[in-house]
Amino acid sequence: MNSHLHWKIRMIGLRLLLNGTNKSNAIKKKVYSFLFILSILVSVWLGLSQINGPDVVELDADRRNFSAERAKTYLKEIAANPHPVGSNEHKRVKNYIVSELAKLEVKPEIQVVESGLYIGETPYEGKIENILAYIKGEEPSGTIMLTSHYDSVPGSFGAADAGASVAAIIETVRALSHSPELKNNLVILISDGEEIGLLGAQAFAQFHPWAHEVEMVLNFEARGSSGPSVMFETSNGNDKLIREFINGTNYPLAHSFINELYKTMPNDTDLSIYKEAGNSGLNFAFFGNVHTYHSADDTVENLSLRSLQYQGENMLDLVRYFGNMNVVSKDNEENRVYFNSFGKKVISYPEYLVIPFMCMAIILFFLTAIVGIIRRKLTILGLSGGIALFLLMLVMAYFLGNITKSCVQTILSESSWAMGLDLRMSHPLFITMILVMMGLFLLAYKLAQKKINVNNLAVGAFFVLMFIVIYTSLLIKGSSYIFLWPTLIGLIGLNVQFYVKGMWKGFGRGITLVITFLVIMFITPIVYIIYMLLTLDHVEVLLVCTALLWAFFIPLVNFNRGDESLCEST
Repeated sequence: MNSHLHWKIRMIGLRLLLNGTNKSNAIKKKVYSFLFILSILVSVWLGLSQINGPDVVELDADRRNFSAERAKTYLKEIAANPHPVGSNEHKRVKNYIVSELAKLEVKPEIQVVESGLYIGETPYEGKIENILAYIKGEEPSGTIMLTSHYDSVPGSFGAADAGASVAAIIETVRALSHSPELKNNLVILISDGEEIGLLGAQAFAQFHPWAHEVEMVLNFEARGSSGPSVMFETSNGNDKLIREFINGTNYPLAHSFINELYKTMPNDTDLSIYKEAGNSGLNFAFFGNVHTYHSADDTVENLSLRSLQYQGENMLDLVRYFGNMNVVSKDNEENRVYFNSFGKKVISYPEYLVIPFMCMAIILFFLTAIVGIIRRKLTILGLSGGIALFLLMLVMAYFLGNITKSCVQTILSESSWAMGLDLRMSHPLFITMILVMMGLFLLAYKLAQKKINVNNLAVGAFFVLMFIVIYTSLLIKGSSYIFLWPTLIGLIGLNVQFYVKGMWKGFGRGITLVITFLVIMFITPIVYIIYMLLTLDHVEVLLVCTALLWAFFIPLVNFNRGDESLCEST
């Protein structure tokens, strides 16, 4: 009897112990899952916060500072109505700009050109009227030029494109009038006829005597009505120019991949003309809410004042900086890779370092694979499965984008795919597609783990990334950093995982989480900028770019398994 009772008591105790352990494990899993999701959300938020610009400065702010509210008073007059070349409104806007510059005592003048200009190969038969001003420096080492255009396309009010930049130029000149004189000469060019063929820029470059003095150009544009002011294009041989640009503004936002992407697009701005003339230069624009671009919605009411403030502060900062140093001219053909890291810090290095960095990544990858095989964390067959699955997931992301686009175009009219341009509609759709894609990825990798351990899945994905690193490093150097540095950091993390044992498993888990956190912070603003540039009209490309991030999530597939190694071999 006593024996039977003792046996029952032991069984009850064992059940209680197991139940307690199960509950403890369940709580632990929930905690790990919560931390995982929280870290992703925080890293995305921190990543996006990197592209936030300055707050709007009020109307009564210090007269030496740029104020978007003050610039808005000019813009209301400039963008009151559509003002294409040759219209009465175009003439009114020209006269208004001249009168405002005259009030600032910079002696504006009009350059009139009626022949010798071409739209493509077709001679232009009309009149182009550029607005110019020359501000002489105290001890000039050269001449810089600040420029935008004042004409709009027919039917568009031209508030963002490019009325905002013209208003910013007037506000910049006003701020300069309350500041110490610049050392270098400054040419102000508010060009005409940009929208019909860069005619004002042609007229200045070919026929105006000041053109021969100009060594460096700052051009300001827009392709939308919101978003940060991005330095999206440079002249070739930008080594010194980029180094000085980084130091010249409080809010530098620049990625060399945008410059590479822009080269492939059938777009031109006035800077194209000046680059052909041999000038060094920087091109700036904001491009959020691109559905307003060249449309009747490009109005003062739809323009983000924060974008105007960002554009204007870049403008004033750089005019002051380059206006008080030896002017940067094209002195070599060396280019730099440049990108925003964390915060407002821009990292740059010469393009000739890209190949050595690529070799470092290749060596580290092979060392990782060799160490993994020696320590029995990896197998050749498992790696093959990891490579195949990651490629399959990329293909799936591409088709998910195409299927989504087809469904939307079927449900709505073809013209309604403009939702890809309207952020109010495209934001929710893009976020939903990312969540669906991540859910499918998570399901696929959870199922795959029944046959392939997580190490093989992770290193297999990095094998695919290495091909992208090699391709971009050899052929598109300005874009190589997007894949190179996350891959290097991720490989270091995998090596840590391979070596941790016992009580250090938690440390390895933490390292993986931190690496993923940093990669998401780094990549998020890049994906967002690509999203704004391409819009959801290229959703399949956007989803593939986002899917590449999954390589850094794979080691975290088991993150909520607090009792097991993330790199458990099976």
